[in-house]
Amino acid sequence: MSKPELNSTVNEQVPTRRRRPRYVLGTFWMILGVVGLITAFAGKTPGHEHGFWAGPLMIAYSIYLYRGGRWGFFIF
Repeated sequence: MSKPELNSTVNEQVPTRRRRPRYVLGTFWMILGVVGLITAFAGKTPGHEHGFWAGPLMIAYSIYLYRGGRWGFFIF
């Protein structure tokens, strides 16, 4: 058996485990991200502009969770 054949047979025998999406956490962070962006555009209080960077980061994190991300955090 040559080296490439050996690698392919070993890789076929190892089961691949697909992570389950975290819908509840993803939805939670998506809602917070969208609310953060809305308040960044509509807010008039000091500190509202932090939503311009926090909103997209939370939305990106929720997409990571929807795709089966490994680390899920809840803040309450």
